[in-house]
Amino acid sequence: MNNISQLPIRLTIVVCVGILLSALLPSSGSLEVIVSILTLVLIILLLREDFGTEMRQWLMLALGTYGIGVIVDLLDEIPELDDHWLIDSTDDIFMHIGVFLMCFCFIKMLHQRRSFIETLNLQITKSRALERKLSRLALQDELTGVQNRRALFRRFDKMAINLQKGILAYIDLDNFKQVNDKWSHQDGDEILIDMATTLVKTAPIGSHVFRIGGDEFVVLLPSEDPIASQQWIDTLYEVTKNTRDKFNIGISIGLAPYYPGNLSEPDSILAKADKAMYKEKRIKN
Repeated sequence: MNNISQLPIRLTIVVCVGILLSALLPSSGSLEVIVSILTLVLIILLLREDFGTEMRQWLMLALGTYGIGVIVDLLDEIPELDDHWLIDSTDDIFMHIGVFLMCFCFIKMLHQRRSFIETLNLQITKSRALERKLSRLALQDELTGVQNRRALFRRFDKMAINLQKGILAYIDLDNFKQVNDKWSHQDGDEILIDMATTLVKTAPIGSHVFRIGGDEFVVLLPSEDPIASQQWIDTLYEVTKNTRDKFNIGISIGLAPYYPGNLSEPDSILAKADKAMYKEKRIKN
C-alpha cells in the first residue's frame, strides 16, 4: 500500500475509535507517546500523496514541527529530564502547531480541489457546447440554415427505426442559373434563403426541410395523403409567385412515398422523386 488514501475506510474508523478510547482510559504516558508516534507516521505517509510542490512544503513544515513535539515528548519520559521547564512547556506546543499546520494544509488542499473541479466542470460545459455547435454545423446548411444532405440520411435512419411513413417532395428551382448570371450571386443566395424560409413556414406540422444541393431541396411530409400534399404544393406556388415572376424562375416538384419497406434504401426514394421532378420539368417545357 503506497498511499494513505488507499487505506480501507473500515480500518481507518477502527484506528480512530481506538485512539478515542485510549484517551478515555487511565494509562501511563507511554501510550500517549505511542499515539504521537503513530500520528507522526501518518504525516510521513501523507507526504507520499501527490499534493503538489506548495502543499508538500507545508506538510514538511507540519512534519518537522510535530516531529519536534514528539521528540520533546519522548525526552519528557526520561526521569532526568522529567522536570526540565523547557521540555515540560514545549512538547504540547510543537505538537499542536503541527496539528494546526496539517489542518491548514487540508483546508488549502480542499480549496484547490474544489477550484480544480469547478474549472474542470467549466471546461466540460464548454466542450459540450462546442460539440453541440460542431454537430449542428455538420448537419446544417451554412447558407439557408435548414438541414443538409447528411442530416437527411440520418433522418431516414430514425424513420426506419420508428417505422414511419409519408411523402418525400424533391424540389428544384427552374432557370436558377440565369439569376446568378443576369442578376448577381447575392440575389441568388437571397432567393435560396427565401425559398428555405418559405418551405419551413408552409410545410405541414411535423415536416422536415433539407437543402441537398445548389438549388435543390427536399421536404419530408409526414402525411401519405396525396390530397394534403397537393394542397401544400398549391400554397407553395402561391406564396412564391412574386419571386418567381420577378426573377423568371420556376419550381419543379417530384413526389415519392416512403414507408418502412423502402426506408432502408433512401437513395432509391430520392431517385424516384428526382425522376418525378424531371418529368414535371419536361411537361412544363
